[in-house]
Amino acid sequence: MRHLANTGLALVGLLLSANALACDTILPPTQVGVHLPGKYCLSANRSLPIEIDGADIELDCRSRSLASAQPGNSDTGIRVRGGDKVVVRNCRIEGFAVGIFLEARSGAQLLNNTVLRAQFTPIVARGEYFQGGPIDPQIEPVRIVGNRVIGYGQGGTTNPGAALIVQGLPRAAISNNVVAGFSGPTGLELVESPDAQLTGNQFLDFSRGDRLLRLRNSPRARIVHNTIMSRQPTVFEGLSGATDATCVENVFINTVRSGFADCAVARYNVEQQSQM
Repeated sequence: MRHLANTGLALVGLLLSANALACDTILPPTQVGVHLPGKYCLSANRSLPIEIDGADIELDCRSRSLASAQPGNSDTGIRVRGGDKVVVRNCRIEGFAVGIFLEARSGAQLLNNTVLRAQFTPIVARGEYFQGGPIDPQIEPVRIVGNRVIGYGQGGTTNPGAALIVQGLPRAAISNNVVAGFSGPTGLELVESPDAQLTGNQFLDFSRGDRLLRLRNSPRARIVHNTIMSRQPTVFEGLSGATDATCVENVFINTVRSGFADCAVARYNVEQQSQM
C-alpha cells in the first residue's frame, strides 16, 4: 500500500510538472506579434524580434535564441506593451539595440533571460507610477529575477546606457541578476520606483562605471546582499541616491566611493575601496 501511495504521489508530481511546462502554442519563426492570452514557446532559434501586445501572456523561449540578423540595428529583441501578468522566461537575446523592453503595471515577470551584446540598454522595465502619486495596494509587483546581461565583445557600441532600467514600478523585486563585462556607466538605474527590493544582484567587471546602482526618486529601497566587483579601480560610485534606503550585507570592491554612508540604515556592508 505504501508503495502504491508513493507511486501515486510521484505521478501527481509529474503531472503538475508537465502542466507547469505546458505550452499552448509553438510560435512560428516568422511570427512577430503575440496578442492573445496563453502560453507560447519557441522550438527553434530565430532572427526576428517578438512583440507582445496584451496581458496574461507567457513566453517561454526554452533557451532558444533571438539573434539579430543585423547586429547594431535599432530593433528591440522582445517588446511588451500593456503587459500586466506577462511572463518572459528562458530567452537568449543577442545583438539587438535593446534586449527586452517591458511596459506593464502589475504582475509582469522577466525570469532567467540572457541578453548578450545589446547595443544600448539590455533590459528596460517601465510602469505608470510617478513620484507623489498614490500607490495602488492591489498592484502586484513586477519581478525581474535571475537574468544575465553579458557585454563582452560589444565592439561597435557607441552609446551604451544602463544595463538595467526600472522606472515607475512600486515594490519592484529585482533579484539574483548578473551583469558582467558591460561598457556602460551604470549597472542598475531605479527611477520613480518606491519600496523596491534589490537582492542578491551581481555587477562584475565593468570597463568603466560612474554610478553602478543609481536611485532617483525611489524612496525606501531595500538593498541587500548585492555585489559590485571590478578588477580595476574604475567604479567612481557604487551606490547613489540611497538617502533613505536600507543597505545590508552588500559587498563593493574597487569603488572610489561606496555610497553606504548615505543609507538611512547600513549594516554589515563590506567595501574595499580603490586606491585612485
